[in-house]
Amino acid sequence: MRIRTTFFLAVAAMALATLFTACSDTPKGLDPNDMRVIVTSDTILSGMIASLMSSHRYYVAAVLPPGQCPGHYDVKLSDIEKMKKARLVVSFKGMPFMDKTGSGTTVRLFLDTEGRNWMAPDSYMHGLNLLADRLSEYYPEDRNAIMSRKKAVIEEVRAYADSVARRIGQAGLTGAPIISSSMLKEPLEWLGFRVVGEYGGPETISARQIVRLSKIGRENRIVFVADNLQSGPDAGKGIADSLGTPHVVLTNFPSERGYLATLGENVDAILGAAVQQ
Repeated sequence: MRIRTTFFLAVAAMALATLFTACSDTPKGLDPNDMRVIVTSDTILSGMIASLMSSHRYYVAAVLPPGQCPGHYDVKLSDIEKMKKARLVVSFKGMPFMDKTGSGTTVRLFLDTEGRNWMAPDSYMHGLNLLADRLSEYYPEDRNAIMSRKKAVIEEVRAYADSVARRIGQAGLTGAPIISSSMLKEPLEWLGFRVVGEYGGPETISARQIVRLSKIGRENRIVFVADNLQSGPDAGKGIADSLGTPHVVLTNFPSERGYLATLGENVDAILGAAVQQ
């Protein structure tokens, strides 16, 4: 009887250990006490920081899901718990939902985009340089490793960005006129498009503006209308419909697959829409 009791207790202990491991947010095989947790406002920053820091020493998580609009996101209890575990919180200035997460004693680093959209490759690389410098100030013991990773990541981003820009050129779209969400203007201009008209979110666009932009689109013979997923995937659809022009929805934040994959997916969507023209 004692042997059977001991056996079942051992099995129960193993089951509980497995359950707690499965429920943990800490990466498999890592001691949570050895990890430095960095929480960011969004997936642009989390992807950048993860590429610069050792995954064996740092765990990076974002608050804002990639498909959500920063201006309309409601903070969850799980977000607040993330913040409590963080040693460092990194955020763009002007992210309203970050004010609702509570400050506590966590160190915060606020970044000014200076009007740049960090989804555009040149601005993304600018952001990598900025972050590498600032993170080196917080973690001087890792400065050499951070700078080495930064150099490698920038080379990778530059090579991939050039390849997707070539795809646009090979499709004969360099310099092509388009109308887009203002949130996408810089990335689309980086790809070589000529943005002849832009608009804000669906709550700001009026019937008069649709008429005006439709006239601009007709006069310039635009090749497509581009909407920003986060601010409203159908904001410009009325313009596209009035012109009989393709409508494409692009994302302004990296997906779970990362920045380069998202950049490629955006270009795939653009080329797919251009085929309809």
